[in-house]
Amino acid sequence: MDNILDLFMYTDIWALIFARIVATIVMLPIILETKIPATATAVFSMILSLVVFFTIPVEELVYQKTLLGFGLTMMKEVIVGIIIGFSIMIFFQVYLWMGQMLSTQGGLAMSSIYDPSSNTQTPILGRFFALSFGVLFTITGGYHWFLAAFIETFRYIPVGQSVFNPGMAMTVIDALTIFFELGFRLATPILGIVLMIDVGLGVLARAAPQMNMFVIGVPLKLLVILFLMTILIEIFPGYNNMVIEHMKDNFYNMLEGLMYDY
Repeated sequence: MDNILDLFMYTDIWALIFARIVATIVMLPIILETKIPATATAVFSMILSLVVFFTIPVEELVYQKTLLGFGLTMMKEVIVGIIIGFSIMIFFQVYLWMGQMLSTQGGLAMSSIYDPSSNTQTPILGRFFALSFGVLFTITGGYHWFLAAFIETFRYIPVGQSVFNPGMAMTVIDALTIFFELGFRLATPILGIVLMIDVGLGVLARAAPQMNMFVIGVPLKLLVILFLMTILIEIFPGYNNMVIEHMKDNFYNMLEGLMYDY
């Protein structure tokens, strides 16, 4: 689109662009974590939709010119936006899930903190890892990549022309597989050490039944996990880079599953 008059002539196209952008942005953990007001989110989405409208060539829509036809097309764009947002959000949830495993095994399950993204109480370790990842993702310019890649989705998946290929289901399954793999990869060494402590306490309990293993075990596992956390922090940036690379691959795989087959 070339001039401001096109915005009035193709309001339906702009509305569909706006719907996809809003559906994607509300799924982003960075937006949910910071509790940005809905008004600010709507204004940002409107500005971004205008940028897309005037920079990305948009073909004339072909749909049933009725309120129902437009509503179905808009619902389709909302689903596309949710899928794109999901491809990013799931990698932030890796850290929450990993922290939950560590908190449960390390005696920190009761020390929870409010999570604004899900409106629930989450383990403090999970929040720590998730917020750390969000900070590193932001300061390393991850949002630059996301905005550029997201705007390009309108070039590769034109408005109103997305499809849901059968391969989309396999893409979602692959994303969930990577989700569990990444969580276990960082948590397994610590969980293995905690398991060894449990085995040792079990043997000690058989050798000295008069000792209270619960009183000894909980503080011991807590100290071990806090000590191992200092080691994890050193390898955290490199691990984050690996997660971000998986995030990018999953993002583009999701786009292939939605891409229109010309």
